[in-house]
Amino acid sequence: MLGKVAKVFFVVFVSGFLLFSEFVKPVLSYDAKGIEAFGLLINGKFDVSFELREFYGNLFQGKPSLTNYHHFIFISRRKAEDKFFFTAEVIERYFYEFGANFDRFALKFGKVLVPFGADPLFHHNYGGLTGFDQKFVPFVWSEHGGVFTAHILKNPEKKTILSNDLFLVNAPSGDPTKEFSIGKGDPSKFALGDRVRFGYSHLIVYGSVYWAQYSKNYDLFMWGGDVSLAYGFLPYSLLKNLAVKAGFAYINVEGDPAKIGNYFHFSDYLRIDYKLPLNFTFRFLVGTKTMLNYKYPFYDKSTADTNDETAYNFALVYNRNGFSLQVQYVIKVEAKEQKDDFARIMVGFEF
Repeated sequence: MLGKVAKVFFVVFVSGFLLFSEFVKPVLSYDAKGIEAFGLLINGKFDVSFELREFYGNLFQGKPSLTNYHHFIFISRRKAEDKFFFTAEVIERYFYEFGANFDRFALKFGKVLVPFGADPLFHHNYGGLTGFDQKFVPFVWSEHGGVFTAHILKNPEKKTILSNDLFLVNAPSGDPTKEFSIGKGDPSKFALGDRVRFGYSHLIVYGSVYWAQYSKNYDLFMWGGDVSLAYGFLPYSLLKNLAVKAGFAYINVEGDPAKIGNYFHFSDYLRIDYKLPLNFTFRFLVGTKTMLNYKYPFYDKSTADTNDETAYNFALVYNRNGFSLQVQYVIKVEAKEQKDDFARIMVGFEF
């Protein structure tokens, strides 16, 4: 019975969405970049999702639910002619940043997006999961602090950039006798980090480090690398529509030697996007997350549990006139298998 209901719901959901997006075409421009008012730019992102969860193999045995992930309103003042800028998410207050741009450097303060890994406009892809599904770092990783960005090299004619982000932000706290994970920052603790970004043509490479003392006399050190190849990096007819991203991160933790000792967490990802006709995009994302490892390089079988997993993430995405439709299926394989595969149909709108 559930299978029939889900199939009918899917057909009605998708058909209604496509008709509605076509109806609003004369009203909304596909290239719309927000609403300007009182010298500010206003952007928004909203969605609703129908999901099937808590199944293994057969999605029609999953538990159905309707839920929401994105309900964001962004306001910003960031014009090219202005040295001073301001950007904030005002509903959930996930972040707000204000600062100044100069010829060779920029400064920003507030509840800043932590510049670790590929540009964290919203989310990371660690473990083959993105957005609110990703658990290796906070889904929107922002903390109170500041970022100093140095524009070391910027040559638009040769499509070359080299920049460095030095940041000081609140760091999470933890108990050195227990397993640690990156969480919300503690106002009394601080993290120091740095990220180097090099770009040439369609290629961007990132190298990131992050250090903090999460408890008295106990340090954590996080490091990683990312590479991004934008659409068009392969100059061949069918391959021009291909984009590839990949990366990894380690969290090395000093623990109480009498209880847990020193260990590390590891995660990686590979993301492939391919543009299809009629405003569709196919996305494949795969990645691994392993926790509480004592043996390098990636995975310690002696500590394997449900937190060690590989995710295979398939999605078909449709975008038109600011509206989006995403059909997603995620297979998760754990060291100790769980019923936590999921499928999702997400309808969204952004401006």
